[in-house]
Amino acid sequence: MEELKRTVLFDKHNELNARNVGFCGWEMPVQYEGVIKEHDACRNAAALFDISHMGEFFYEGDIENSGINSATTTDFVKLPVGKCKYGFLLNEKGGVIDDLIVYKLDPTHLMFVVNAARIDVDFEQIKSHIKSGTFENRSDITSKIDIQGPKSKEILQQITPFELGELGYFGFRETMLLGSKAIVSRTGYTGELGYELYVSNDIAPALWDKLIELGAVPAGLGARDVLRLEKGYSLYGHELDVDTTPAEAGIDMFVQYDSHDFIGKEAL
Repeated sequence: MEELKRTVLFDKHNELNARNVGFCGWEMPVQYEGVIKEHDACRNAAALFDISHMGEFFYEGDIENSGINSATTTDFVKLPVGKCKYGFLLNEKGGVIDDLIVYKLDPTHLMFVVNAARIDVDFEQIKSHIKSGTFENRSDITSKIDIQGPKSKEILQQITPFELGELGYFGFRETMLLGSKAIVSRTGYTGELGYELYVSNDIAPALWDKLIELGAVPAGLGARDVLRLEKGYSLYGHELDVDTTPAEAGIDMFVQYDSHDFIGKEAL
């Protein structure tokens, strides 16, 4: 039996008496004090999720001419700096290899955020399109913490050096949190006001503790699944897979058909 991986917050979860389960090759908290309580915290206050099992890739180079712009349904050339976009990595038949979010850090830098179970497959698939530039998998050194709920802005603002109100939906800012470099993104998987925080592994435990101290309630994968179902968000491996196209899943409004060429476009 394959040994499950653990995020750098695993000890924090155990201190909170989390019930852990295997998920996409990782030992992750499914709940702490109960799914309903954690769900309600997100809907009415602020919930905190460890999503560090997800993958982060970084590209540097000529976005328009390197070949990377044909890798997914998102047109990175037209994506404004400081914005991110949800899209798909497709096969030739239009089936979904993965759904992902791409961040445009500056005119020559991109960050890809992918699902945990698809990290290796996605990295090789995207890499196969690239003719120039550098492409790195930094998943093992990056932690991702999500704070979601109507009070998330009030809590996060206390440790954020810029005005969070400046961030529009699917906007992000490179900044400092607790003295360490971070990306603060106005995105989430719950349907509530919320933010996704990307930090180095060494600062993640202190950030987790600080957000709880300020009032966020730890929440597990159980509450997260209920929240995304209520909002109608897809989960890879359930509503999406290599044999299901975005159109068949009812979410091809996120495909930029008229913007650029990409693998799977002809099939769609």
